[in-house]
Amino acid sequence: MELYIYYRIAEADAQAFASELDELVPRLAARCPGLRSRWLRRPEARDGMLTIMEIHHHPDGLQATMVTDIEELLSSWPSTRIGPRHVEVFTELPHPDVHRRSCD
Repeated sequence: MELYIYYRIAEADAQAFASELDELVPRLAARCPGLRSRWLRRPEARDGMLTIMEIHHHPDGLQATMVTDIEELLSSWPSTRIGPRHVEVFTELPHPDVHRRSCD
């Protein structure tokens, strides 16, 4: 299971967001050992707004308690956010063992 969370911030608040992120990362790592998180942004601003995407996963899979911990810790974060955090949960698709053949 992986969490994908997106939200918007004002382009003018990008530096404040970065500062908050620097403070948040160690807190998140302490609360959820082994968690791997990434923050991405759309390359372009739209109407002065940036869209931010968080991706959280754990090598052993995210357990429900860890998802709850992440959501509790990040529910009001970042302070510069405009609008809600949109949380999406995805699980890996099973895939058959595929044998590839040459096109010769």
